[in-house]
Amino acid sequence: MAFRFRQHLRIAPGIRLNFGKRGVSLSAGVRGATVTAGQRGVHGNVGLPGSGLSYRTRLDKTPRQRQRAQEEEARQYRHQHQQELQDGASEMARVRLILNDKGQLRIEDVNHQEITGNVRRRLLQDYREDIQEWLEIECERINGDMDLLQNLHLDTLAPDAPAPSYEILPFTEPSPQKPRFEAIPSRPTPPPAFEIRWWERLWPGRAASKTRTWEEAHHQWQQADQQWQVDQEQHRLKQEAVETEYQKQMQGWRERKDKHLKGQAEEDAAFAQRLLTETKLMGEVLEAELSALDWPRETLIDFEVGEQGRHLAIDVDLPGMDQFPDKKARLGARELRLVITSKSQTQLRQEYAHHLHAVLLRVLGTAFASLPSIQTITLSGYTQRMDSATGHEEDDYLISVRVERIAFAAINFNNLDAVDPIQALEAFELVRDMSKSGIFKTIAPL
Repeated sequence: MAFRFRQHLRIAPGIRLNFGKRGVSLSAGVRGATVTAGQRGVHGNVGLPGSGLSYRTRLDKTPRQRQRAQEEEARQYRHQHQQELQDGASEMARVRLILNDKGQLRIEDVNHQEITGNVRRRLLQDYREDIQEWLEIECERINGDMDLLQNLHLDTLAPDAPAPSYEILPFTEPSPQKPRFEAIPSRPTPPPAFEIRWWERLWPGRAASKTRTWEEAHHQWQQADQQWQVDQEQHRLKQEAVETEYQKQMQGWRERKDKHLKGQAEEDAAFAQRLLTETKLMGEVLEAELSALDWPRETLIDFEVGEQGRHLAIDVDLPGMDQFPDKKARLGARELRLVITSKSQTQLRQEYAHHLHAVLLRVLGTAFASLPSIQTITLSGYTQRMDSATGHEEDDYLISVRVERIAFAAINFNNLDAVDPIQALEAFELVRDMSKSGIFKTIAPL
């Protein structure tokens, strides 16, 4: 496999948003992103490793994305519940459920012997909901992710959808801690005024003793008061020095905060303009946006921004038809079983053709919405086929389309349920050799 264009990425398969008891989170595939949920939707703050910038983008851009995430949560709950049944102490932990090729249910004991008769009927009655849940899981396993495979285009964004915006980084340096000073001890209290009552003079030595005691107390108070005044002055000087240092630190902190906020405001104002003119930033944003898509199969994409940000060339490595489920299943109408049927080759080819066109339509919408300066996109899809002459796999291009922004905007993005992705691409400059039954022949890309 040889890439035609300089930038390339790998879209990992999976549903990106997870709605759980602990809130909203992101699954693997979205690099360097954090997620926040609010009344205005779920947003991701995506870091761009190449530039060091972060930008803000909405992750639940379409109602189907939120619905898909909630369905995935329910699916995970069913799997968890079934595992708990197997690990628990109920009777279901001692039996094994099996489906035959026709979807009929077989119940076995721990010795792999089939359970029949009254015991089977009782199990089906007592554990009907649990067995129904197990059948739903098996139905999902057989059908695979056909909903996402066939309806990928229903998440296509309009070209005038809100473009990514700069994520203003908060100033994280904590402010200096305001000093806290110990309280100064109260000023010493002088002894009561000296007084000798008349009757104390009648006792020999009483007045002299009281006088000496008072003089000693007064002297001690004078010494304590002088020391208090010295301590008071030292405390005042120390407090002034600490307060001066605190104000100095606060001034520096305010200056750094103001500088940061001013710089972020300038980055915010410049981001939209840079997204129109800087091809490097445009490539990083497009890579991040494509990596955040709900996607059914691992996909390689290479691209290049040209003509000063007005033209985008993209190649998409499309999946092979062998990666599509060849059977379909549904729950039985009356009994606990699945109805399993094999798809015809014609149905498989038609589903495959539908998916390939849906992939390209989805990529077109993401590119136009993410990069407002792009006016024209040349998008080609290829897959690997065995060259019988050399025995090596070769890249065979199957679809190539050139789309103008103004023409792409003619699609009714509010009614994508009524849009056939095959016919939608036929409205543009399209190179494709496909039969009515969905057989593709190799083409030369635009």
